[in-house]
Amino acid sequence: MPANCNFGMQRSAYEYIAILHDGDRFKPDLIEQWYAAISRNESVGFVFNSIGLTNEEGKIIISHLEFEEGIINKDHLLKNVFFRRWQFDSPVYGEAMVKKKIIEEHGFLKNEFGFYADVDLWMQLLHSYDAYYCADTLITGPTKDILPQLFEYNLIEVFLFKFSMHLRHRKKAFKNQPLRLFLELTVFWKQVFFNLNYCLILCVKNYSFKYFMDAARLLRTRFFFLIPWIIILLLYPLLYPALKIFSAVKGHLR
Repeated sequence: MPANCNFGMQRSAYEYIAILHDGDRFKPDLIEQWYAAISRNESVGFVFNSIGLTNEEGKIIISHLEFEEGIINKDHLLKNVFFRRWQFDSPVYGEAMVKKKIIEEHGFLKNEFGFYADVDLWMQLLHSYDAYYCADTLITGPTKDILPQLFEYNLIEVFLFKFSMHLRHRKKAFKNQPLRLFLELTVFWKQVFFNLNYCLILCVKNYSFKYFMDAARLLRTRFFFLIPWIIILLLYPLLYPALKIFSAVKGHLR
């Protein structure tokens, strides 16, 4: 997916690029609404929208309305939504309109992240630009349970590259705030604990014991990855409140 998408974007001769998926349905005015939003707002790097998930008959059974219509501040979307509410996933469903100059400035999709490369792209853009959200359900697509199994992968392997992706963006977002960064990383490692265990449960429940053993072998080869995770988990009940108090006192003194 990333290589195909980059191939098209690199050859685009126009100012705006719409990233769309071949299996979804689009309202006739999708491009019109996207263009109206992104072209009149200089601070906006990309525009996305509400999405509906359909059953086998094509009827919308789930409607994801995440925000109100309008510009979403970059810091809020990155730090409060991506880093907190969605953690290792994304409120942007892979389809959006972006400014080509911004893509060229910040880099195209990274092939090593596979089907999650777009999540990395949205976070990358949010370090510098706001986003715009269209509350209209402009796109509908099938629910995951009726999609064909396109590829087989190790859930833990996917988790590990999502982990590295999110860690990099958290470090970048708070690079000039060492105390905030340390506070953020304590929360991040707690999220890692719950998400990793969730992946391990899925390996056993939905796949087989073989997948669980493959996951265990993969984690064993990444022992360095587990060390800070274990330390932070042991200290978290004391460490996070202490950091919050210290941060508040420091801010008050200033």
